[in-house]
Amino acid sequence: MNKSVASTVHKNANGANNWLKFTNSSPPPTSNLKKSIVQKPEKKEIEVVAIDCEMVGIHDDGQAKSVTDYRTPVSGIRPEDIENGEIFTKVKKEVLQILKNKLLVGHAIEHDLKVLRISHPKHMIRDTSTYWQFKQLTEGRRPGLKRLTLHFLGASIQEGEHSSVQDAKAALQLYMLVRKDWELLLKKRRSRPKNGNKSQNGSQRRHK
Repeated sequence: MNKSVASTVHKNANGANNWLKFTNSSPPPTSNLKKSIVQKPEKKEIEVVAIDCEMVGIHDDGQAKSVTDYRTPVSGIRPEDIENGEIFTKVKKEVLQILKNKLLVGHAIEHDLKVLRISHPKHMIRDTSTYWQFKQLTEGRRPGLKRLTLHFLGASIQEGEHSSVQDAKAALQLYMLVRKDWELLLKKRRSRPKNGNKSQNGSQRRHK
């Protein structure tokens, strides 16, 4: 992957500067193949986007325009952060454009998609809270992003106010850590014959 993108709602939460710098690994050395050998162009890897949202509280009916709870101790959001914010419809349109034809990574990402009021093709989503290897850490239950990041990446996040930049980067790094095995597992699952086909074939064999 030549490029990774972290899409975020809140960018200036306290503690963001303490995050470990993420770097992409160096590209592999070029092969010493003879010029006479014709090489097929490699299939371009799909771009990956990581997203995380920090939420504020509004009226229970969801219609109030004013914020009732900034949830600053967790969200890191303050009134000045959003007083000159963009119109929601504009932000939504921009986010949709960013996500188009890209693999979407996040942690418990259904919550982020819900507040953004957008959807994304299921087969193009990688939710780090559902990956089987990560769930082994919590005996099958959904693990928290903080615990996964500390265990697998050796980094501490969400100490006090959260940073959506940190969380998005953490989810992205977790995915990249297991990407090869995760994608291989999904490929095997997609190649399996459907149950309907199995029972139909079995029924045909019994009638012969």
